[in-house]
Amino acid sequence: MNALRGERPTIHVSVMEAGGKPSDGWQAVEIGKSIVFRMKHLDDYRTKNWDNRIYDALVLIAAVEYCDKTLKRLAWGWQREIHLAVPVYDVARWQDPEVAGALSSALKFLTGDEWRISFFRREREPDEDVGRQSRLEFGDPGRIVTPFSDGLDSRAVAALLSVGEKSDRLIRVRVGSKRDDRPEEAPFLNIPFAVKSGSDGFPESSARSRGFKFSFLSAIAAYLLGTHQVVMPESGQGALGPSLVQTSHGYEDYRNHPRFLGKMERLFAALFDYQVNYRLPRLWKTKGETLHEFAALPLEPKEWIDTKSCWQQNRNSSVGHKWRHCGICAACLLRRLSFHAAAVDEPKENYIWEDLTAAEFTGGAAKGFDKITGAMKQYAVAGALHLDHLAELRSGPLHRRRLTRHAWQLSEELGMAHAEVEEKLFGLLERHALEWKAFMKDLGHKSFIAEWLA
Repeated sequence: MNALRGERPTIHVSVMEAGGKPSDGWQAVEIGKSIVFRMKHLDDYRTKNWDNRIYDALVLIAAVEYCDKTLKRLAWGWQREIHLAVPVYDVARWQDPEVAGALSSALKFLTGDEWRISFFRREREPDEDVGRQSRLEFGDPGRIVTPFSDGLDSRAVAALLSVGEKSDRLIRVRVGSKRDDRPEEAPFLNIPFAVKSGSDGFPESSARSRGFKFSFLSAIAAYLLGTHQVVMPESGQGALGPSLVQTSHGYEDYRNHPRFLGKMERLFAALFDYQVNYRLPRLWKTKGETLHEFAALPLEPKEWIDTKSCWQQNRNSSVGHKWRHCGICAACLLRRLSFHAAAVDEPKENYIWEDLTAAEFTGGAAKGFDKITGAMKQYAVAGALHLDHLAELRSGPLHRRRLTRHAWQLSEELGMAHAEVEEKLFGLLERHALEWKAFMKDLGHKSFIAEWLA
């Protein structure tokens, strides 16, 4: 697809049942080929509360992911226009103005794109025999649902929530990679669908729709269990930082932001007549503070050392045929900053860039690593600048108005007084700045990161 400067990329996607034909000008995405459901994984979602809206929502989540990954953004602009048609059982419900408006609002706010979603009646019953049996008891409002992955915040918050609680009070919904320490019979052990590309893979990697996928799957799990509380594990730098520090042409990242989660609450309430409440217990804590509490628990160090933070693709992230974090993207730098702030040791062999004190960028990489690219350096520069700019926000008078506005928006969403939110936000930024200053001091003024920020 070609686009002239000033135009925005556009795609028309119609999700089809097997053998269906899309309208002229629309790309078919077939259930069973591009969107694949697995009976075994759908079993994880079977409770007495199952109904066809769950299946429709899962198809929608998968279709949104497909579109988001398929349509590449332009180098000089962010916004795209996405037309999506989805087959559902209850067309009237999905076309209800409150549902349609909440869906469009959530996706536009999250991705920065224009979404035009329509629905048509599904003709066939699903092949998957779901909702007939239940592994879990429905209607236990004392349970807490949390999205769960191999990430540091995810594992830390799950461990902290489990302190003093029965293990079955916390229901973890797998949203990350396949590695899991739970038994096979655990609920929500796998994402119940896979989205498949063509032979060339997906061209777009920004993947903002992951926030939609993770939050929606967690809300569905809460609904199926008959509970209302969903705990999102992100710490303050990850939840608020990406929306506070702007990039040159990119759109603010709201994947874990309270304002986006509020939109998802309203969407779910409109669609299911059921209130789910997302909570961010670590919103006003740095990742380092979260790790410090995590590491103080009576657990083996591998519980935090073996977590995964890196954004890099696996094929670019190995030394001696063993996977490592790259060590220099924004996520890895925040991880390293957090281990430093928490005074928790981590082996340098966790990272490709073992030595951040090196004078040259290439000199910090592990011996024998020969896949250094210009893109890696760009990621490293962007990551360092992001954390540095976040550290400057509190002390810079030019940022005061923007922070005040951000605090006001947060206070409205969280139902808190503006003064209280502003105090908590400024406190978070002050502590981040102190952690970053100490981290950079230990790297030394001759490190390649210090040279970039000079």
